[in-house]
Amino acid sequence: MIRNLLGRRSPGEEVVAELKAAQKYSPKNVSPNDLPFNLMAELGSVQHAEIISPGVYFLIVEKDSERTEVYVVTEDAPAISEEARNYGQDISDCPGLRVYPLHEKGSGKHIIDFEVCRYQVKCHLPVEGSTDSLLSRALYGMEEYPDYFGTFPVPFHTPRGSTVRHKALSNGVYWLETDRCEEMLAVCYPIWEADISIPEQELAEQLAYDRMQGINNTLGYLFFPRQSSCIPLYELCRLHPQIEESGLVDMKALMNAILRFYPEYAAAHNAEEAKYERGSLIHETPEAGIEFFTF
Repeated sequence: MIRNLLGRRSPGEEVVAELKAAQKYSPKNVSPNDLPFNLMAELGSVQHAEIISPGVYFLIVEKDSERTEVYVVTEDAPAISEEARNYGQDISDCPGLRVYPLHEKGSGKHIIDFEVCRYQVKCHLPVEGSTDSLLSRALYGMEEYPDYFGTFPVPFHTPRGSTVRHKALSNGVYWLETDRCEEMLAVCYPIWEADISIPEQELAEQLAYDRMQGINNTLGYLFFPRQSSCIPLYELCRLHPQIEESGLVDMKALMNAILRFYPEYAAAHNAEEAKYERGSLIHETPEAGIEFFTF
């Protein structure tokens, strides 16, 4: 009796032991014939299958000569919360399953990646299959799923003082005023890394910590002082129409500022637009001035 009590494990220990066993003994690649479900009618034939966490499968499926990558989550997958399951697609004949197309916007793919990684971190296990940290998975998820992750946090510290006022131009894009009466454009890592061209990234300032540790490691914000913000802000407006639609940015004044301070950029941009007949030219509107943002 005493031996049984001493040898008994807590529920938390049992979960860790179960996951360790699953990762140690279950093959990462599995035969399609060994999957605990059959979704051929709904998804097509399975060309490749992997277990990325107990009850969470990565599949490459083919239907009508078109290949698709999906996650399939079973009802008993311990890593996946009910909230995350709500983002998945129901399968009528298999009510316990959820499907998440990897390349379909809003499918919940980033949430599954995050919850699998979080489960492994909580259980003190190696994070399998990717070098992305839990933080990077959350940051990339914030842009598409702010209702799950929350919005990108407004940076309190900037290279030119602490933030005292801000306005959100978009989720992760903020116009700041600091306690030194400086105004700056702050852009979060996933957005500036993907949407701002490398030469324009060089116009930005960084926090000392990000410079020391490497901003690609810290995943920090880029900060653009008012004058040098006009090009990155223009590029963001073209990719994120909600910024212009917000009415916070005077586009005519913004183009005037680019023509005054960065005429070489405007000339190169206009030449490329004309070459490909896209027609989005930077042009002058004298009466608009150059004050493209006001609180």
